[in-house]
Amino acid sequence: MTPSVLMLGGPVSTEHPSMNRYAQELFLALGRASDGSHSITLEQPVERRYLSRLCDHPQVRRIDSAWSRYVAYPRSIQGRTTAAFHILDHGYAQLIRSLDPERTVITCHDVIPLLASQGVIPVDVPPTVARTFTLRMTQLAKARAVIAVSGATKGTLERYTAVDADRIVVIPYGVNPTFRCLAHARGPRRASAGMDDTSKVVLQVATKGRYKNTPVLLQAFAQLRARVPDVTLVRIGTPFYPDEAVLAERLGIGASIKQLGTIGDDQTLAEWYNAADVLVFPSIWEGFGWPPLESMACGTPVVASNIPAIGEVVGDAGILVSPDDPSAVAVAAERVLTDTALRVSLRTTGLERAARFTWLNAATRTLAVYDSLLQ
Repeated sequence: MTPSVLMLGGPVSTEHPSMNRYAQELFLALGRASDGSHSITLEQPVERRYLSRLCDHPQVRRIDSAWSRYVAYPRSIQGRTTAAFHILDHGYAQLIRSLDPERTVITCHDVIPLLASQGVIPVDVPPTVARTFTLRMTQLAKARAVIAVSGATKGTLERYTAVDADRIVVIPYGVNPTFRCLAHARGPRRASAGMDDTSKVVLQVATKGRYKNTPVLLQAFAQLRARVPDVTLVRIGTPFYPDEAVLAERLGIGASIKQLGTIGDDQTLAEWYNAADVLVFPSIWEGFGWPPLESMACGTPVVASNIPAIGEVVGDAGILVSPDDPSAVAVAAERVLTDTALRVSLRTTGLERAARFTWLNAATRTLAVYDSLLQ
């Protein structure tokens, strides 16, 4: 009899695009890797409005979200029968209370709120987030297996949670094949933002998380702009926080920044990677770090933080610097922009490095975890 696996993701939402990507990419790759040996189903709940239908207020929407996460979703999966369960996001680890823990695997993507609440990384976390995240980590420890997306995430789980080290399996993400070298993307994509083909473009791809370390990037870009003429910072993602916008103006670089907002389709994002001269990614902490991987897959050099997870992804195919040192970030970006031989070398090694990260590999290793639960 073909063993069945139920994959449980969070709701499809623009708030958490990386979690949506993980769910969809892994599900599709599992279909190819299993070749019918497993019956795999993906379920993601529909976001519903309860009280917010009557009063559309941010606090009321948060109450609706909590109800969906902690009451409605767990109730909906009670009594489900399947050979194995896979909770795809540690943010929904509490679902395990409605399942058989011995037949459940949970993927942990990062433990940033926990590290921040304990002062390990300098990021403010609301007390309610710290409390709920800590509670979810206690549920994570009940799972038969935990997939960590990097060795760095595995290490933090071992150090800061009660998850048994023997139950943790490291399975990195893959990169979507849409992210590739696109020979004719540079000119048209730049023109769409009012830039010509001869200017230098520094790319930032970021979420609203403070750990993305945008102030250091802005300080580094101000130094870079003083030494490299005609350079523009293109930011893809959520808008600057008010204090970040003030910092940009105080540094005198506001006119040299183009904020393009969040880009929802991979093709356009891939074109922007191709249109850039360098990706700068100075995060304080990451569980994995998709933008550097996507950038390398597009042949664009990477300057990034020398934190553990980024080191695992980039290796020696990019320039890794301290996220606390704007001058080091600026110097590294300047080297890429001005040294043609270095740029060509990073492009070649980056493409080779990125080719190691495939969703088929991730799916094959995930199937092995499923089989370990079925024994």
